[in-house]
Amino acid sequence: MTMVESDWLARAVLTLAADGPDAFMISCLLGSNQAADLCRNLIELKAPNHSDGDGPHDAARTRLDERFLKGTARWGRQTSPEDLTRFHKVSDSWRRRLTPLLAMDTDQVRTMMTGGGRFWVMTPGDPCWPGQVGDLARRSDWAPPLCLWGQGNPEALICCDRPLAVVGSRTCDEYGRSTAHQIAIQAAGKGHLVVSGGAMGTDAAAHWGALAAGGGRTVAVFAGGLLHMGPKRNSRLFENIEADGGALISELPPGTIPEARRFLLRNRIIAALASDIVVAQARHRSGALNTANWGVELGRRVLAAPGRIDQPENTGCNRLIHEGKAELLLSATDIQDIFHPAHAPIHPDKSVQQGTGVSVKTTEDHENHRASRQPTQRIPPLDSDHPIQTIHGSQLPSTTFKQSRTDRDRLSARSQDKQDSSTPPSNPAMDHEWEKAGDERLTKAETTVLVAIRNCQRQNGPPMTGQLRVLLDNQGHELSVRKLMQLLGSLEIRGLVSLQDGCVVAEDPKT
Repeated sequence: MTMVESDWLARAVLTLAADGPDAFMISCLLGSNQAADLCRNLIELKAPNHSDGDGPHDAARTRLDERFLKGTARWGRQTSPEDLTRFHKVSDSWRRRLTPLLAMDTDQVRTMMTGGGRFWVMTPGDPCWPGQVGDLARRSDWAPPLCLWGQGNPEALICCDRPLAVVGSRTCDEYGRSTAHQIAIQAAGKGHLVVSGGAMGTDAAAHWGALAAGGGRTVAVFAGGLLHMGPKRNSRLFENIEADGGALISELPPGTIPEARRFLLRNRIIAALASDIVVAQARHRSGALNTANWGVELGRRVLAAPGRIDQPENTGCNRLIHEGKAELLLSATDIQDIFHPAHAPIHPDKSVQQGTGVSVKTTEDHENHRASRQPTQRIPPLDSDHPIQTIHGSQLPSTTFKQSRTDRDRLSARSQDKQDSSTPPSNPAMDHEWEKAGDERLTKAETTVLVAIRNCQRQNGPPMTGQLRVLLDNQGHELSVRKLMQLLGSLEIRGLVSLQDGCVVAEDPKT
């Protein structure tokens, strides 16, 4: 890799070099005309262990120092000689991390940065960029993300202009889970975006609550790269978030390991995305308190659910209220004062006021898009190298932007009679599958799902739930996520299918 021209790829490479949020990197970027210029400047530097003097290397170092000093001034900060010495050490580490990429060509780097086309990469110039994360640069010493990696619907990030974050401990009790679930289901039911961290306990309860609202959207923010989404026990949850029009995002390249230190840094993204933060339950040293502190620093409204003083699960929330960092959450059900007015999901074809006050617009007609399920005009043409066109492969699938759950449920209700009265397919191989499935005394809906699973497993391997929904939809059987999960649960109880590593596996049929 000797040249990087596209802005998204340059930002992705710079993120890899910085290995996390880095104020020095933001300063250099502010002092550059384009991210690609800064990336080329770093490549021109010699490896840090190269001791010989070199004119081109010295010139590259001088240009990099100029970018840093200029960007720091534009950021409104002052520099000292000690800062410049520290910058040299930090920039040497950037260059060292870039060394493995120099042996790759641009296509290989692009493939690595998109997980082989599985993930999109979003930059501040994209219509769906959540502008409120820019507050991290203005109100904190930590840097905002250079770009965001994601899987699912990027529109989810701007479908609500005042998202709600619901966080808490992984080891919460039933009180904490219920509080998170109730708040999320009400927020999502009113069109508000629910943001959390995808972890066990409170986070999972919040995400499931948003999904249970019917049409609700939720975003999970991960501490590591998207190739390491976890915990694995929540794989089914992540599939449902994506299938219901939500998004799974990270500020780090796909292969980044979620080390312990990255979770606290991830919390600042959750706080920055939200307008209000609810801490449903937290222990004395819970990471959710870190999210709350970020919220306070960023000027977000923080609320905490009080709890019994003799239970350690409530210590963190009680302390937030005592110290005046959080308002007391009076109820988990009557919480109208927390939310702004209910609204339908906002789409990029409308004017969206982000946290930065920037109006984001596109010419995309979202309603026509949902009706046709075709790639949107906002996405670059197929000859572009922008990764948002390479989700799940070399070209955009028709299901890149999922329909909202409300739309699917409405369509499902209109087609319910058709599903109940559907006849077996005329394909002889599928006729045989229907006969085997019919022996289990299943409903026609259960039989349809089981046949689809068996056929897909025989041809392409066990499907994931999202793939199964697409397959059924192509066959004329539109099912909401809730209905599909109910059918899968019924089949699982009968021992006909099992869920393994996020895939639906059909067990051997009875003979």
